[in-house]
Amino acid sequence: MNWLTKFFFANWNYLMGGLVLLMVFICGVQVGESRINREWDSEKLRAALVIAKQEQRVEDIRQSQTQINQGISNDYAKNTKVLAGRQSDSHPIGMCDYATTSGNSVPAISDTAQGAAVPATYSLFASDADARGVSCKQLETDAAQTTLMLLEVQRWYQKQSALYP
Repeated sequence: MNWLTKFFFANWNYLMGGLVLLMVFICGVQVGESRINREWDSEKLRAALVIAKQEQRVEDIRQSQTQINQGISNDYAKNTKVLAGRQSDSHPIGMCDYATTSGNSVPAISDTAQGAAVPATYSLFASDADARGVSCKQLETDAAQTTLMLLEVQRWYQKQSALYP
């Protein structure tokens, strides 16, 4: 007989045990790999779900901000038209002082001063060209427009801050 067959027959218990251990190891690797792949896939799915929720939240906030901005812009445009035309508005929003109005949504403006106060010695004078270009009517319009802008910015800020409590 050959020395290889002698060795195989003499140690067949050890060789079969090693073969069984090798098979168990290979099966364990396969089972472990499939379990790890399943867990990895589920983790990727959870991460994708979290990302999708975050993207949806961002889109909801963006849409909400767009609606708020559009609403404020529309209100501002409407109030600017009312201010410019002194038309009555049935829904005053902070611009109307009922004590001083006369059926109009824009507050009544008091009479202009009869003269200017004496300027202090440290005041700066505008050039003659600037002084001629600005009238009391222009100042009145600018002040009303600035007040309207301030009210709309305050409303915008309140609505935006309500999104982030």
